[in-house]
Amino acid sequence: MKVVVFGITHKNSTIALREKVAFSKTKLQKAYNIIENDAFVKEAVILSTCNRSEIIAVVEDPQKAKTWFKEFYKDFFQLEEEEIESYYLFRKERAAVKYLYEVCCGLDSLVLGEDQILGQVKEAHQTAIELKSSGKILNKLFLEAITTAKEIKTKTSISENPLSISYIAVKQVEKQLGNLREKSVLIVGFGEMSRLAVEHLLDKGVGKIYICNRRIETVEALMEKYSNIQYIDFDKKYQVLKDIDILISATGAHHYVYYEKEFRDYYQGDKPLCIVDIALPRDIDPAIGEMQGVKLFHIDQLRDIANENLASRQSLIENIQQLIEAAIKDYEAWYQCLPVYPKIEAIKNYSQQLTDEELNKMFKKLSHIPEKDRETIEIIVRSLVKKMWRKPILQLKDAGVRGKGEEMASFVDEFLGL
Repeated sequence: MKVVVFGITHKNSTIALREKVAFSKTKLQKAYNIIENDAFVKEAVILSTCNRSEIIAVVEDPQKAKTWFKEFYKDFFQLEEEEIESYYLFRKERAAVKYLYEVCCGLDSLVLGEDQILGQVKEAHQTAIELKSSGKILNKLFLEAITTAKEIKTKTSISENPLSISYIAVKQVEKQLGNLREKSVLIVGFGEMSRLAVEHLLDKGVGKIYICNRRIETVEALMEKYSNIQYIDFDKKYQVLKDIDILISATGAHHYVYYEKEFRDYYQGDKPLCIVDIALPRDIDPAIGEMQGVKLFHIDQLRDIANENLASRQSLIENIQQLIEAAIKDYEAWYQCLPVYPKIEAIKNYSQQLTDEELNKMFKKLSHIPEKDRETIEIIVRSLVKKMWRKPILQLKDAGVRGKGEEMASFVDEFLGL
């Protein structure tokens, strides 16, 4: 069984395509159900963010995986051939493993080294575990990739300066409007990206921050801490437009949050309004960006600032790649040994069973000896048996590391009859 990755990312597609292939919670459950009922896929984790829609999977035949997953995406998202052909990413075996490590480290992100993706990977894996879609191979792979990413971020400090999408959104607004001090901002939605945006806006010294969300409970703590933060009911999101200079929207909605017609009713164009839509699917009707006085940015347009920040981190990539390579070798050693692990366990169980039987027979014949002597004899015998098997077990593991695990496992079955 081999690891593969198939998906659509910000590097190979448009925002319109990524909107189509985003996995909502409902779609996520449905997708896992379909995958689970198909014998071709043995394990799977679905990673769906604003920048990517990917499936990391374990399959028996990686040669057929590209076609299988392409057809899955076409059927599941009702895509035409030309919509997906040439716009998907596919990796298999070692390249797939390396890709996941790079994703966790932020090397494949819109913002090099950003932290948010690591939490998204962890959440995606946890969901797959809860739905019993991730098994032994992916559990080990994700654990090692996440752990390695944490260690690399600590060693290299690649994430030391905030360069998340939220940070770049604020930088884009600053570039457009100049000094943000005393500017009024409306934040729509209050997930992780919005929370980060609020932090960066506060650092810039903005005046009023309106937070528009379905539930006031999510922002109560912030309102207690900052006097310039105010909650706005979601139904009043249009009414506050006349009072703001900046609008940042990042909801999880699967339709527009702001439509052109309603927007025109409340925004008269009497002062500049800078809008950053960092949601996917998009929150803001693109037609709003054509209105006089409005400057609208979406995720793909944040690449310019991302590229500006790239240079400061580019020098770290070579070092990170070396650390990733070392970590992958450890994972590969474990993976190559998968065929021999059951045999090692069988050998240990077999030797323990025989040892127990023979010790019982011996102690029945030597029932007259003191308990202390019995304990000494048992310790010596068990130690001897363990030493006898130590070298063969190490040889089995070494065979696995050298890629001969399946061959050696068959030999153990035939030679020892286990």
